[in-house]
Amino acid sequence: MAKKKQHRIADTRPLKEKLKDLGNLHAGERRGFFLIVLVLLIASAWVGYMKFVYEPSERDLTALKAEMETWSALRSAKKSLNVDQLAEPFPFDPNTIERSEWIALGLSERQVDGIERYVTKGGEFRSKKDVERMYTISPEMYVRLEPYILLPDSYVRAARPPYEKKQWPKYSKDSSTYVANDRYTRKLFTKTEVNTADSITLVGLPGIGPSFARGIIKYRDMLGGFHSLDQLEEVYVLRDKPDAIARIKDLLTLDPNAVHYVPINSCTVEQLAEHPYARWKIAKPLIAYRSQHGPFAKIEDIQKCVLVTDSVYDRLAPYLRLE
Repeated sequence: MAKKKQHRIADTRPLKEKLKDLGNLHAGERRGFFLIVLVLLIASAWVGYMKFVYEPSERDLTALKAEMETWSALRSAKKSLNVDQLAEPFPFDPNTIERSEWIALGLSERQVDGIERYVTKGGEFRSKKDVERMYTISPEMYVRLEPYILLPDSYVRAARPPYEKKQWPKYSKDSSTYVANDRYTRKLFTKTEVNTADSITLVGLPGIGPSFARGIIKYRDMLGGFHSLDQLEEVYVLRDKPDAIARIKDLLTLDPNAVHYVPINSCTVEQLAEHPYARWKIAKPLIAYRSQHGPFAKIEDIQKCVLVTDSVYDRLAPYLRLE
């Protein structure tokens, strides 16, 4: 289907009629137009007045000029001051010198005030360089006074004692007594049984602080006691601290009789789930297996439960009993 051609109707009116249409505004547009014109006229009149008519009155700057001339003269006199005209310096210690003596050396009252504020706040002159750093003393003044300052050219720090590498005390392999070799003292410590020790006893051992002691006791109570000192590696505060674990192992012993066991043939799901090696993931299927197949004849039978893998059995079995 052919598109219809659109024809624009040419405006053939005379120019006079077209200009009349431009001025054909309604009342609101006319008010806005006249307001804009009025603002432009006022702005133009203000610019013309300020540029061609207004003449600013002259201000009396005599006092200001006199003050500037006085300041300039004082500044010039200060710059041209010959330090050789000052009184001859004398030997002095800036830490003990009096205010009058500073002034006698050529310092102004304001300069002395700055030095006294520095000393009042705990400042101390330990070398000539400390005097040079004072912002109240100009470089020229320092050059003049430097030969008379009764201080060393630079501060020499006291020598530090040589560093001695700390050696961790060790146990004798054939003794249960800990011997700490020190330059001044010799202390003896008896190895502590970890399953019965309280926090005070553990903190009393070298290398075990309150944080380590709390962590060991908390995890011990969850387990029901340690059956191996290697389990210290599972304590939260000792993880990633192999050196600390090695030292602590040398301080502790184990009593297997102090371990609390779980009766696998009579315990409830809740009781078994409290153990960190079982939890609900192992406790529920294990007790369900016991309910279906009867009591376990031996501890190894718990491996017949699918979820009891070799790693779970190795960790959990030492805490189980058939009674």
